[in-house]
Parts: sequence; C-alpha cells; structure tokens
Amino acid sequence: MKDWEIALEKFLKPWRENKDVSGITVCGSYVTGNSTKHSDVDIQIILKRGCKWRERGNKIVEGILMEYFANPPEQIEGYLKSDYKKRRILEAHMLSTGKILLDKDGEIKKLKSLAGQYLKKSFEEIPGFKIEFSKYHFFDMLDNLEEVYHRNTSDFDFVYYNFLNTLFDSYCEFLAYSYITENKVLRFLTDEKDKIKYKVKDFPDKVFAGMFIKAIKEKNKKKKLDLFSKLVKHVQNKMGGFNIDGWKMRSPVEVK
Repeated sequence: MKDWEIALEKFLKPWRENKDVSGITVCGSYVTGNSTKHSDVDIQIILKRGCKWRERGNKIVEGILMEYFANPPEQIEGYLKSDYKKRRILEAHMLSTGKILLDKDGEIKKLKSLAGQYLKKSFEEIPGFKIEFSKYHFFDMLDNLEEVYHRNTSDFDFVYYNFLNTLFDSYCEFLAYSYITENKVLRFLTDEKDKIKYKVKDFPDKVFAGMFIKAIKEKNKKKKLDLFSKLVKHVQNKMGGFNIDGWKMRSPVEVK
C-alpha cells in the first residue's frame, strides 16, 4: 500500500465501525493520479438513508490531510440537483471518479450512476433578459477599466483580473458550460490531460479561449486593456450584438 492509503485506512477505522455508515468512497487527485504537495485525500462517507445528521471535517494523519464529507444519500442527491442548477460538477465528478471502499447497501453504486447522468446532462440556457443585462454589464466593466487605466492608479491589475473572471464565468453561463473555479481555468483551457481526468468538456469557443489565455498571460498594461476590449466585443457579438446608444431592457418585477 502507498503511504496515503495507509494513512487513509488509519483515518477510516472509526468510521468503518460506525453503525450509521453505509458506504465510503475516496476521490480526488490521489485517486486520479495527479497529486501534488498541496493535495489532500477527499473522502465521501455515505450515511444510512434517513440519518438526521451530516458532518464535514479535516484531519491530518501521517502528515497527509484528510478532507471528509459525511452525508446520507438524500442529502447528496440534493447537492447534485443544486449543483446542476449552478453549473457546478464537483460533487458529480467526485462521485463518478471515486474508488469505492465500502458499500453495504448499494447506495454508492446508485449515487455514482446518478452522478454520471448529471455529468452528461446539458445545462439550461439563460433567459433573454439576463443576456441583455450581461451585455450592458460588460460594456460597463470595459468603461470602468478604461477609467482606471487612464487614472494610472495601482489597482489596475486588481480590477482587470476581477473583470476577466466575471466575463469568463458569465460567458460560460451563456454557453451553458460548466462553472470552473479560478485556480483551474487556465489548466482546463490548456491541459488536455487535466480535462480528461476531471471529465471537463472542451471549451465551445476556441477563438475566445485563445484570446482569454493571452489576456491572462499578458504583462503589458496597455495590451491588457486592448485584449479585454476585444474579449468584451467578441462576447457581445456572440450574444447578439450591443450598442449603448438606445439600449434598454424590460423585465418582470420581482415584488408580488
């Protein structure tokens, strides 16, 4: 056994003896084969259906961080449903790629199957009024970034990278593409092995992806501004075009 597997079994001993536990699966980079010194061991502990408690925690065993999540099946089913609405696939990915260590009642097998269905399921398209607001929001971000640039203040990079992140996530939502955490965006746009391991689909707009990678790596402030402007206009065109002169948006009131 590998060092992390020995540490894992030591951590799991009391959980295996817990009468509320129905199953255990281990997942994450140690299982998929791309662990680093920053990796932890992710553990899904499945409690018996109808169990009225859940728990999340961390424990260092033999120098290795164990991160565990203990939930009854119905709670995990709720997570999968909620994550899908938010375009998130982390829970589904953890379950589908996890290694089953214990499955007394067959619950993990059922959850893995459900997770696989969610991974194959297309996300819902966003409504038209939200698209219109997004196009205006991008115009406003570009205008604000230009103002910061011309003021020549030290917060340009802070504003620039925050706006890049907002633009990327909003465009992903428009494309019905899964949400990606900030620390994995560049990896999933450039590393084919990572995409396969994490079951991430190819980004649907290659032109945008190429420009976005350049925008992340660019060091020159003026070129950053130019790249952001091109990205904004590209996205606005993909969303149907935009002209600030005469722009308006009508949407339903929220107060009933």
